[in-house]
Amino acid sequence: MTTPDRAVEPFVSRRGGLTGALWRLALVIGVAQFSMSVWTWQFGILIETIVEPWQMGLTFTAGSLANLLGIPLSGYISDFIGRRKTLMIAYLPMAVGLFSMFSFPVWPLFPFFYALIQFGWAFVLMMARAAPADQVSQDGGKNSGRTFTMILLPAFAMDGLSPLLASFLLLSGLPQQGLLVLGGTGTLFAFIASAIFVRETLSSSIQKKARSGPVITLRGLGSDFWVLAGGLVGIYMTFGLTFPYLGNLVVEEWHVSTSTWGIIWSMSSLTIATLSFFGGKIADRNLKISLLFAVPFTALIILGHALLEGVFVLLFINLLWGFGIVIWIAAERSLIVQGVSEEKQGRALSTFQAVMSTFQIMMMNVGAYIWTVSGNLRVLFFIAGVIALVSFIPLAIALRHISLREREQSLATSQDLWE
Repeated sequence: MTTPDRAVEPFVSRRGGLTGALWRLALVIGVAQFSMSVWTWQFGILIETIVEPWQMGLTFTAGSLANLLGIPLSGYISDFIGRRKTLMIAYLPMAVGLFSMFSFPVWPLFPFFYALIQFGWAFVLMMARAAPADQVSQDGGKNSGRTFTMILLPAFAMDGLSPLLASFLLLSGLPQQGLLVLGGTGTLFAFIASAIFVRETLSSSIQKKARSGPVITLRGLGSDFWVLAGGLVGIYMTFGLTFPYLGNLVVEEWHVSTSTWGIIWSMSSLTIATLSFFGGKIADRNLKISLLFAVPFTALIILGHALLEGVFVLLFINLLWGFGIVIWIAAERSLIVQGVSEEKQGRALSTFQAVMSTFQIMMMNVGAYIWTVSGNLRVLFFIAGVIALVSFIPLAIALRHISLREREQSLATSQDLWE
């Protein structure tokens, strides 16, 4: 009998491109996503009634820094003790932070509680990348893009449905703080499900191999890893410039109501969930070309937010965006781990995200400065869109110097849709 802590051996049977072990993990991560999505969409509105604007800024900064700390730490820990145990650790600070924020909604405790939540959430995000990487390694890289996208299908579905459920509960009389309790309860369910339901994806022999090597392994990630990271820095910087202010742009300059924006956001997430299987298969046909397509595609979407207008136009470009996001996730994550040894893949994924998140955080203040000077968020998004288009050039150069070895041969074959 297979115990939860014992790695499940690879087997041929797949449903939607995932093994049974990965479907278990995907469903539990969906529960964890609910525990975040049910309250985060209106968190800024909630705390605006409790704290001053500068205190809001410190709260979000504390959360970003805690998340940045948790990203690399989770990757390192999971390589040494396994994905399942690391995932269970994640829910403890999340639950404490959510229930504490509900019980003690006062300054200066807000930043500390929010940081706890974001620290734990970083662990969840990285396990959603590291566990499928384990399976990809066992499969020899075949269908890697589909594996990385399908693991997120329940999470994106929950990200789309949770705001709709929350809106209904608020209209039914639930106070905004009640959503924090709902989120905290979700983390407890996720913890229990992880303990009972989730199977380990990283074998004990690989964990032992990871523990026997160096803890810090930046050079050991390989030259391809750092070349890819260098090629993507530019586009990630534009994310830092724009994404924190997307809601402000939509509400203030597109003149879309907050509730309408919530619906559009939900529909975009549901679109990503729907496209997860097909987008991953498309990316698997050629990982390099897929990533080269996704970057200018995203740049045009950013420019669209700067130049266009109208509720239905906003809905259209955000639904269209979903396709680009799926292709991006599939290609990027496959390329990150393609040259990394199996005992270092958790650290590779977390190191990559930590580097990119650092640049994003740095650019948040630059975006705020451009907004302040120009007095117009459309100007900010236009500048970011142009930078994103230009970032295609260093990425193309970087990809020319990356050798895919045998992983480029992971073309989707003429298998049935549900193999």
